[in-house]
Amino acid sequence: MVTLSKKQAVSGFMGTTILVAAALVFPRVTGKILQLSDFLLNFSLDFGTGAILMSGLMMGALVVAHRRYEKVLELKDMLHRHQELEIEFQHKALNAHSIISFTDEKGCILEVNDKFVETFGYPRDELIGESHRIIHVSEGNESTFDVISRSLGARRPWQGEHVAKTRAGERLIMRTTIMPLHDEEGLHIKNVNIRTDVTELRKTESSRALSAILDKLQDEIYIYDVENLNIVYVNEKSMERCGWTRQDLSGKRILDTAKGFKERLFRAHVEPLVKGEKDVVSISTEHEKGPVEIITRICHWLDDLPVFVSVLRDITERKKLEAIKMETVSMVSHELRTPLTSIKGALRLLQSGVAGDLSKDVASIIDIASRNSDRLLLVVNDILDLEKIQAGKMDFSLSSVDLSSFLSEAVDCNKGYGDQHRVTFEIAGPQRPAWIKGNPDRLMQVMSNLFSNAAKFSPEGEAVVIELSETDKSYRVSVTDKGPGISEDAQKTIFDSFTQAAPSDGLKRNGTGLGLTITKKIIEHHSGRIDLISSVGKGTTFYFDLPKLH
Repeated sequence: MVTLSKKQAVSGFMGTTILVAAALVFPRVTGKILQLSDFLLNFSLDFGTGAILMSGLMMGALVVAHRRYEKVLELKDMLHRHQELEIEFQHKALNAHSIISFTDEKGCILEVNDKFVETFGYPRDELIGESHRIIHVSEGNESTFDVISRSLGARRPWQGEHVAKTRAGERLIMRTTIMPLHDEEGLHIKNVNIRTDVTELRKTESSRALSAILDKLQDEIYIYDVENLNIVYVNEKSMERCGWTRQDLSGKRILDTAKGFKERLFRAHVEPLVKGEKDVVSISTEHEKGPVEIITRICHWLDDLPVFVSVLRDITERKKLEAIKMETVSMVSHELRTPLTSIKGALRLLQSGVAGDLSKDVASIIDIASRNSDRLLLVVNDILDLEKIQAGKMDFSLSSVDLSSFLSEAVDCNKGYGDQHRVTFEIAGPQRPAWIKGNPDRLMQVMSNLFSNAAKFSPEGEAVVIELSETDKSYRVSVTDKGPGISEDAQKTIFDSFTQAAPSDGLKRNGTGLGLTITKKIIEHHSGRIDLISSVGKGTTFYFDLPKLH
């Protein structure tokens, strides 16, 4: 038996204790257990039984520490795997619901996720290296892209909403967060762009707000697609007229709002809107529930869809008042016509010298009376003509008419009126046969009204240009002057009864205010339409379209 000295026992105990402490404090040391075991065994042999016992205890402690270390490693591995799974899940969720892209400091695209490619419709290889400006819509003087670039350049993140465009030109509303990334030296190296498409949400919010306003209007509102005429929206007043509920709107077209709604006539009516010739068109017509006035324009709906917006107003009460007024005026006109004709005849006799030579002063007075009696008689005749049309008593028997030769005749018939105002009438363009079904007398009345208006408003020495053109289904007659033009507000009521547009040059011209009303009704009786194009200071063109004779 080996006897240990006190000094050896203490030294052995301290050395072993140090090794165990090192193994506990620094678990990685336990990887050297075998070496330590050899050491402890040698130590035990050198220092005897007490040392062996002490070494055994220390070795047991080392084994416990090693097992604890293995447990720690297992727990660490488990946490690491859980963290990786969580990151992978977050990455998948972010990719599934967010539109992500990485750009360099100048905004050039470095990388995009699948959602970005799917949303904007660009192939990935077409996007890489392209400026992010490709998806931005310019609004006003600068685009959102420039605003974002300025914010990132100042080391500030950018958050907000902006309008983006797809490869197909579709506009989307994006809620966007863009974070600038910098390296250790503060150099701007890239940006992380995270977008969410909130287009449908904004549409719904806007639609609800708009519907809440429009539903309470007393006028009827119809919004429908320009291409297929499918109804997009109607307000409560419109549904009341049509007898519909919200559930009935699916699949409805504007043609379903009234019996006998002819698409061909409607397309002809709105053609100036589609071609950009006019901002608004209007028509007064008889609906099955009464007379209405319809004003139509083209707007863009919530998703930038081009739509017709028609505002329909019930004008039953207005028509009743007009009928009462017209009945009263007509009765007075009938009473005035006979004595006016007699006065006019007597004045002509005096002018002809039947009663002898007239002095210069008397002749001047007679001339004034004659001109004023002409004007009064013209008013009376216009009123009676309008009454005949509204009562359905005017002759509209139709026959074949060649517009080309008819216009030449109209120019000859109105030459005297042009000479009176020192204006000429000229037919422009080639003259080819253009056959329609029409009433020559009524159409001559139309041309006389248009020629007289053009001559009155044209500067002296100018020419009024008459032009005949055609489309697939109709012929168009245009009468163009170089007068002062008609303001946009005045154009809206130019065809109303007893209405005269205030000329932009401030000069007053004589007229009854009924000529264009009569002209419009005559054209409508020929299944045609009449309208105008005017620019203040540049002149006016009145035109009417009549169906071709096949």
